[in-house]
Amino acid sequence: MPIEFVRRRFDRSKAKPQLMQLFTPNVVGPDRPATRLLLGGATAVGLVVAGVVALTSMAVLLGALFGIYLLLTEVLGLELDMDPRAFVAQAQKYAAQGRN
Repeated sequence: MPIEFVRRRFDRSKAKPQLMQLFTPNVVGPDRPATRLLLGGATAVGLVVAGVVALTSMAVLLGALFGIYLLLTEVLGLELDMDPRAFVAQAQKYAAQGRN
């Protein structure tokens, strides 16, 4: 089925497909426009909802990481001193070992 979606998307032999045609399966024939519209709309809404859920999850994760950072630094009083040169030196060391 994914190959059929790609084939329909990049097929240049016929007229350019409409946006809703990209979101409807081939099982629904062209003689049922209401069903095609309903399935295409449901698919588009599902994609939007999944995107919103993903962005919300990422924001919550970043907020949790920031909260952990604040707890470590402000409440527990730990000092996190990160030197980027140490990361670069370690990466160069691993890269040199990989070439051998």
